[in-house]
Amino acid sequence: MRLFQLLVYKFLARVIDTVNRYFNVRRLHYVREVLEISIGILAHQINNRSETMAKRKAIYAFRPFEVCDVAYRKSIANKETVIYGRCYPKARSGHRIVCNDSTIYCFGGFNPNNSLVRAGNNDQREELYLFQELWKFDIVRREWTLLLDSNNELPIELASNAMLLYGDTIMVFGGTGYPFGVNCSNRLHVCLPRQGSKDLIEVEVSGELPPPQYGQAIVIRDNYLYTIGGTNGFDYTLDVHRLHLPSKQWECAYECKQNIREDPSGRYRHELAYDDSRIYVIGGGTSDSVFLLANIPVYDMKANTWENVATKPDPQAESPGIPAARKCHSCVQIRTHLGLEVIVAGGYDGVNYFKDIWKLNLTTMQWQRMQKSNLPFPLFFHDAAVTSDGCMHIFGGIKFNNSTNVRTNQLYKMWTTIPRLSVIAWEAMLHYIPSLPNRTREDLLEAGIPRQFVDRVHE
Repeated sequence: MRLFQLLVYKFLARVIDTVNRYFNVRRLHYVREVLEISIGILAHQINNRSETMAKRKAIYAFRPFEVCDVAYRKSIANKETVIYGRCYPKARSGHRIVCNDSTIYCFGGFNPNNSLVRAGNNDQREELYLFQELWKFDIVRREWTLLLDSNNELPIELASNAMLLYGDTIMVFGGTGYPFGVNCSNRLHVCLPRQGSKDLIEVEVSGELPPPQYGQAIVIRDNYLYTIGGTNGFDYTLDVHRLHLPSKQWECAYECKQNIREDPSGRYRHELAYDDSRIYVIGGGTSDSVFLLANIPVYDMKANTWENVATKPDPQAESPGIPAARKCHSCVQIRTHLGLEVIVAGGYDGVNYFKDIWKLNLTTMQWQRMQKSNLPFPLFFHDAAVTSDGCMHIFGGIKFNNSTNVRTNQLYKMWTTIPRLSVIAWEAMLHYIPSLPNRTREDLLEAGIPRQFVDRVHE
């Protein structure tokens, strides 16, 4: 029966995709997203009942460099729980995620079909397109929890923010409301969820603030928060502003002027990587262009200068051996025995959609196409975060499937490197003893489980 239902849902999805190709019916887009969720749940239920899957799951297998679905959705009898409930985030794009070794945090996001899912809502109000929410995902238990929503003090600029996790502090900067560019932000908000904080608190700052923008990117280095690039919907910059965290004072460190010197071009929805002294700008674009990854703008924090650094192609990959120009991709960085490495996944160039995953070594500036690693479908406007062990999580975004774009709330994980043996053993224990997280801290310590893993269960 479930298999027949799955086939019917897939057939209906194809029909809706065909209709949407010629007619832009918003309610059909919403129905398509609901079908996508139902298809995912049914497929998961069928796979779990499969004898082959049961045998495969009986033995733990560590699969590095493979993108795997994190099946957080459980059997849900009531369909309204899926549509209107608060069990997990709805499909979205333009959100941001950060993580530590035990928790993923997801803030904001956008879905033009969101207003259609509100019970009794007949007016498609634009403010309902945005998600005024902060979610928490327990990596060990695979459970979502809504921490903050519209009942809390949250900013209204909820799309294309910049976000990072600094110790236990979530930091959210910039972003836009809807329509995009009408309301932009240059405010910094912080939250301490592990201390039970109930709000995103705006930080009081002084000095020369950056302009209100969205699609910028931020990093923290040597007590400074750097923000680079962004747009107000019309103009694009790659200016460098920095906030001295102890004094909470802003300054403009570098203003790009392409008309008088060879400064890099302005952009948004780029990503940043960094080492001890330099910040690397990965991709990005404007409303009608994207930037190549053969040459990367690099900002020297100590010398306060820009330079274009050429990257090297992967000799094992198809020509040109360098990822295609893109924006709205995801990017994380890890430290391995080879040095700092940057993982780039998905994105699009305005015409083409990408599901490839590449690695860039910041020491050699060599690209490597990760041959075993591919997203299950082209994806953009998603986001990614990585644990200290090198496990990358990718959530949400717009997936390109059957010649149509559908927002998703699927979560994936991929080991970007081979972690310590103790980490693999911990994963195996969770596989064989799924009830392990229900035990007390004392029981786990007494059983000999290392404190670092016990802390992930009981943070």
